[in-house]
Amino acid sequence: MIKIILTQKEYSKNPNTKTTYIFEGEEVREISEKEHDLITNEETQKYFRRLRGTETANYGYTCNGYKVTKLTSTNPDKTTKIVRTFKFINLEN
Repeated sequence: MIKIILTQKEYSKNPNTKTTYIFEGEEVREISEKEHDLITNEETQKYFRRLRGTETANYGYTCNGYKVTKLTSTNPDKTTKIVRTFKFINLEN
């Protein structure tokens, strides 16, 4: 059985610069494999890109295979950025 820990950090645009963001908050929770698949699905990423947002997925080797370990989302007007980090823990040891 696999346990997945989602760390979601939210950033807002720094009004004084063009490219930096200010940290707003962090949320840590446990999600299921189905939720991970729905969040990181290629169709979900394409949907947000069609809305003119930015979706960047970083893949890595985990105990559950080659999966998305970090997902960075930016809204269409570039004022908010959300970074989701996934940590996989194998509970079958």
